[in-house]
This record gives sequence, structure tokens and C-alpha cells, in this order.
Amino acid sequence: MSASKGVPAWLWVLTPALLVGFIAAMFYLSTVPAGDELEAIQGDAREALQSGIDKALEDVEQAAAKIKPKYEFYRLLENQTVDVPEIKEYKSTPKDAQPKFEYRLQAGSFRNSDDAGRLRSQLILEGLPAYQEINNSGNGTWHRVFVGPFTDRSKLNKAQDQLANFNISPLLLKTRLEQG
Repeated sequence: MSASKGVPAWLWVLTPALLVGFIAAMFYLSTVPAGDELEAIQGDAREALQSGIDKALEDVEQAAAKIKPKYEFYRLLENQTVDVPEIKEYKSTPKDAQPKFEYRLQAGSFRNSDDAGRLRSQLILEGLPAYQEINNSGNGTWHRVFVGPFTDRSKLNKAQDQLANFNISPLLLKTRLEQG
């Protein structure tokens, strides 16, 4: 017993651990194929992979050959006809024709005369034919600012565009002109 007391405890743990590691390394080396066998296994794996790829490509080609085209609208349209109804020819209004309507744009309606005058002045400075009317009703006196009158639709549209640029949404008033 005196001999066992002289051997340190770590040596008793380390020796069996080294022995188990050596046996595991020997077992691992016995399972690894030799150099020629490794190349053969890699070659077999490449051949198997290539044959799988070739088979998949053949399957895709066969499936594509079986699928019918889904877009057949061009074939359907070949056999159809479209009936176009007869429309009377458009006759434009002669230039010397008398206008049937007069248009005005109400740009604003105010209780205060100064506010209406300010808007009217601003519109006149912008080149619009603006004027002011006073309307007494059951709700009190209203000062309304109008732009117009217009008998030409293109001038009316231009004035509407100008008012829209000033963030004003005008009210369109249409009056039938009496034919003389």
C-alpha cells in the first residue's frame, strides 16, 4: 500500500483516459477507406448525382410536353366578330352659330363686403373677369363673387383651371340665353 500512496491521483485518471482515446482513434482509422477506395466512392457519388440530375431533367421535359397551353385567347378571338353599330356623323357647331347658354362661376360667397372685394380684386389682377353681387335673403346679406359670363366653353374651362390653381372650387351656373 505504501507504493500506491506515492502515485498522484491525476495519474490514475489520466492513464485510463489516454487508453480509451487510443482505442477510439484506432477504431476510427479502421473505418476510413484507403486512398483508392475514397476516390472510387467519390466517383460513384458523382455518377449517382449526375444520373439523378439527368432523370429529373427528363421528367421535367415529359411533364412540359404533356401540359397544354393555358392561354388560348388568341385562338378564341380568331373566330369571333365584333359588330360595330352605325353612328351618325358628328356635325360641329358652326362658328357663326348663336350660343344657347351663358356660364358663370361663383368663386365665393361672403357675409363681409371687404372679403368679397378682396377676392374680386385678386381675381381681376389674375386676368379673370370678376364681379360682385349683393344678395339679400332670409339668411341676411351675402356678397357673392362671380367670374364670367362665358359663352365659350374653352374660356370657361380655362377660368376653372385658373381658379383651381388658387385652391378655389367654383360653383358653375348655367343660364339659357333667349334666342332673338
